[in-house]
Amino acid sequence: MRNYFISAMKSATPKKLMIIAYLMLTIGSIVSCSSRPTDSLSEIIILEQGQNIAQRPEMAEACKGFYVSPEKLNEFFQHARPTHEQQQNSNYQKLPCYAAGVAYLADEKLHWILRAGGVGEFYNEEKRFTKICGVACCENVQGVC
Repeated sequence: MRNYFISAMKSATPKKLMIIAYLMLTIGSIVSCSSRPTDSLSEIIILEQGQNIAQRPEMAEACKGFYVSPEKLNEFFQHARPTHEQQQNSNYQKLPCYAAGVAYLADEKLHWILRAGGVGEFYNEEKRFTKICGVACCENVQGVC
């Protein structure tokens, strides 16, 4: 096989060699591009931990214990289910303790807020969605419900 390739290369015209080189570079570029996962979060950055909403100052001390690791956020994302509400429910925003940051879903950067009580909000300029942790999710992802 190697000898066949070498003899084919010796008989190739400069134009054919340029086409072959271009194809090899193109294929190499496509193969070497790494895409972020489409079914889980990646490059998770936590910007806020153990925070509380301003409307509930009495919860400040209790909320200091609400910590989320990148692994826990990803577990939440995997197990929680999206809501099917047409309008964003403001009741979720009344849950006092939260952590927040940014992450990628595929090649899309999302801001996130995970609230104690098992509610996660994910958003950017183009879209917004909420995921809620049910009973099975709360069993699998300790510390968010």
